[in-house]
Amino acid sequence: MMIGSVSFVRLSCIFLSSLTFVLLGCSGSQTSTNSLVGAKLQGSVYGGQQPVSGATIQLYAAATTGYGAAATSLLTSPVVTDATGSFSITGDYTCPNATSQLYIVATGGNPGLPTPGTNNSALALMTALGPCALRKGHYTLDPNLFIAINETTTVASVYSLSAFMSGDATHVGTSSTNAVGLANSFEAVNNLVNITTGAALATTPAGNGVVPQGEINTLGNILSACVNSDGTGASCGGLFAATTPTGGTAPTDTIQALLNITRSPANNVSTLFALSPASAPFQPTLSSVPNDWTLGVTYTGAGLSHPIAMAIDASGNVWIANNGTAANTSSVVELNNTGTVLSGASGYTGGGMSFAEGIAIDPSGNAWVSAYGNSNVVKMSSSGAILSGPNGYTGGGLSTPNSIAIDGAGDAWVSDLGSKSIIKLDNSGTILSGPSGFTGGGLTDPTSLAIDRAGSVWVQGGSNNIVKLSNSGVILSGSMGYSVRGGSPALDASGDLWLSGGQLFVAFELNNSGSLISPAGGYPTCVAPFFPPPPIQTCNVSFGAGPIAIDGSGNVFIGTANTYKDSQGHLISNSFGVAELNQSGTIISGPSGYVPTGSTAYAIDGSGNLWAENAAGNNLTELIGVATPVVTPFSVGVKNGTLGSRP
Repeated sequence: MMIGSVSFVRLSCIFLSSLTFVLLGCSGSQTSTNSLVGAKLQGSVYGGQQPVSGATIQLYAAATTGYGAAATSLLTSPVVTDATGSFSITGDYTCPNATSQLYIVATGGNPGLPTPGTNNSALALMTALGPCALRKGHYTLDPNLFIAINETTTVASVYSLSAFMSGDATHVGTSSTNAVGLANSFEAVNNLVNITTGAALATTPAGNGVVPQGEINTLGNILSACVNSDGTGASCGGLFAATTPTGGTAPTDTIQALLNITRSPANNVSTLFALSPASAPFQPTLSSVPNDWTLGVTYTGAGLSHPIAMAIDASGNVWIANNGTAANTSSVVELNNTGTVLSGASGYTGGGMSFAEGIAIDPSGNAWVSAYGNSNVVKMSSSGAILSGPNGYTGGGLSTPNSIAIDGAGDAWVSDLGSKSIIKLDNSGTILSGPSGFTGGGLTDPTSLAIDRAGSVWVQGGSNNIVKLSNSGVILSGSMGYSVRGGSPALDASGDLWLSGGQLFVAFELNNSGSLISPAGGYPTCVAPFFPPPPIQTCNVSFGAGPIAIDGSGNVFIGTANTYKDSQGHLISNSFGVAELNQSGTIISGPSGYVPTGSTAYAIDGSGNLWAENAAGNNLTELIGVATPVVTPFSVGVKNGTLGSRP
C-alpha cells in the first residue's frame, strides 16, 4: 500500500462504515440532541509502509481544565489493530460535549517484524481529528471518515498541538479561556497532512500556502526508523538520545521524542537528519540537512503587496496592512488561522487609505490602520467595512502617521513623524490629544510604540531614546526619554520592555521604570552561521530597528538578516530569519535563528504559531507551534491585565 493513495481495503472500510451507519438507524428514529453517543469509526495504523498489528488504539478528548492537562479517554476498552493494521471503533464512545476536540493514538504493536509476539513499546503515533458535531441527532465524529495513523500524521498533529501538550500523548489540553486557540490548532493539522491517506500535503487546501512537505516527510522517516523496530535497538536509542532535553529526561516513545523536537527545533539537527533510513518510506524528502526543524507554511497571493504591519484578532485571524506600490494602492488583507483569504482577491480598500504603515485591533474586533499617504487613520469593522468615512480620521496634528496601538479602553495611539508627536483618538475618532498631539520628552522622530498593562505608552522617540507617556499623555521618562538605542518596543507579562537594537545587533530589556535589565551592550543576537562557516561573516538585525514579538512564556522573537561572505568579501548567502531568546536573553534558536522567515513584522497567535511578514517577497510565513500562545488582540490583553500571558 502506498501512502498518498487510498487502497481498496480502505475504500471498502469507508463504504462499510457508511453502510453500518445507515443500518444502525442513525438516519431513522432521531435521538435527543443531548445524546453524545459516537458513531462507528475505522482506520489503519502504518509504520512507514508496514501495517502495525496488535497496536492499542485509544480515542481522547482534549482537556479544557488547563494547558497540558490529562485528556479524557473515551474508550472503556481500547481496540487493537488486526494483521493488516486496521481497526474499528463500533460507536462505543461519547463526546464529552458538542465542541470537544478529539484525537486518536496508537501505541505498541508489531510493525511487520517476523518474530511472533513482537511488541514495540516505543511506538506511539497519533492523528488529530477535530471537534464532534451534530449528525442525524448524534454528537459524533464523521462516521464516513477513514483515519490514517502514521508518522506524518503524527508530525502534523504534534507540531500543531505542541503548545497544548505536556509530556506525552495522554496530556493535551487548554485553559477554559482558550478554546479558540486549541480549535485552531486542530484545524491546522489539515493544512499539513491528509488524515485519510496519511500523506503530507504540498499545498494547503485553500491553495495559497506552500507546505514544507519534504521536511514533514523527513521527520516522518526519522520516526519510522524507531517505529519499524522492536523498540530496543539503536534506531530508538539514537532518536531518544538526540531528543533528550538538556538536563532533562530521555523520551521513551516516538511522540515524546517528536514533542521535544518541536520545543528545541535547533538542537542536534544533523544528528537527527542522519537517523532517516536509507530506504525512506515517505517521499519526497529534504536533500540536505536543514537549518532547523521548524515547520513553516508560506502564503502568497490574496492581494499581499509590500506588507508592512500585522495584527491578530480574537478569532486567530491575521490582519495585514499593505503599504502598496503607489499612492492610494494600500489595502488590508485578512486571513483565517489556516491561511484562507477572508478579504477577497484585493483585500479591504477605501476610506482614504494610502501608504499604510501600522495596524491594530481594538477590543471590539475593529481594525485601525495608520496611513501616511493622506495623513489619516482608517477604521474598519471586523468584516472590512469602512467605519471612519471616505477620508478617514484626520486632524490633531496627523501629518505623517507611523505606528498605531490600541489601549484597553479602545482608544487609538498614533506616532506621527510629521508633527513629532503622539496623537490619541477615542473609539469614534475624536482627537483626545489636542490640536498638536502630545509632544516633548525627546519625541524627535517617533516611530514604533507599544502599550503596557497600566495603559502607559512606550514610544521609540528617536534613534537613541525611548519615551514613556501616561494614558493621559503626561511624559513619564524625563525631558529626553530613557537613553537606549533600540526600537520595535514589545512588553512581556512582567511589564519589562524589550527592544531590538538595530545596527548594534543586540536586544535590550528595560524594567517598567526604564532601567536596563540587559547588559549595557544588550543581549547579543548576532551569531555564527550554521553552515558553511565562512572566513568572514556579518550579521544584522533586519531593517535597522527590526521586528520583535514576545510569546506567552516571555520568549522574545527578533528579526535577523544573516549575510555570509567568503574570504574575498563576496556575498555567498543572505537569509532572513528570526532569533529566539529566552527571558534571560540567551539565544535558543540555534546559530542562524529560524530560517527562512519574513522580516517585516511578527505576530503570535493564540495557538502558539509565529506569523512573519516579508515585504520584499510579498508573502507571509507561519511557523507552526514554535511559540507559546498569547492573548489576542493586544488591546484585550491590556484591558484584562493579561498582556504577554497565555490566554
